Amino acid sequence: MHPHDLLPRDTAVRLIDEDGTTLPDEAYALPAADVLLAAYRGLVEGRRINDQAGALVRQGRLAVYPSSHGQEACQVAAAMVLGDTDWLFPTYRDSVAVIARGIAPAEAMVLLKGDWHSGYDVRAHRVAPQATPLATQLLHAVGFAQAAKHRGEDTVVLALCGDGATSEGDFHEAMNFAAVFHVPVVFFVQNNEFAISVPLSRQTAAPSLAHKAVGYG
Repeated sequence: MHPHDLLPRDTAVRLIDEDGTTLPDEAYALPAADVLLAAYRGLVEGRRINDQAGALVRQGRLAVYPSSHGQEACQVAAAMVLGDTDWLFPTYRDSVAVIARGIAPAEAMVLLKGDWHSGYDVRAHRVAPQATPLATQLLHAVGFAQAAKHRGEDTVVLALCGDGATSEGDFHEAMNFAAVFHVPVVFFVQNNEFAISVPLSRQTAAPSLAHKAVGYG
């Protein structure tokens, strides 16, 4: 792939018109109606969870809740594409993805309430604890995927992170190891263009965050 292929497209792909009618596109086949309805349900629930959890923080009932408002589609889709033997490695901002993977909202909030454990059975759901330190879950994801590869397991690991995490050393170490050892891990960068207090323009000179993958093959 040429780096220019990673640049944003000039025109957006339209799969639905203003009246709600689907627009066929051979390159982007739509899933079945029941899958679309499940995805939409996840979006509505995700937005509601983000709003309610924010209110719980203001009430002092949650210690912290890093909202993913506006990123619900990324997170619901991430959970839905995983197979039964795949694993999800989320960040602190990925509660919607955790819940979309089948974990009860109350269990997903235990860690954010300030308890000592993640609140859910990681093995039962194949979801690692939400990582609060920036980008450390990426190294864990790569190590887990490498172990699964050695065991001959049919497992793909999906590691979520934000644009800010791509400025961390752990991100680059994880990318390099995954590429060199051909580890079955996918890095899903959710770019909301702002890492806490620093805009994307102050984080990187790369034309896009996807270009960072080019350097690792």
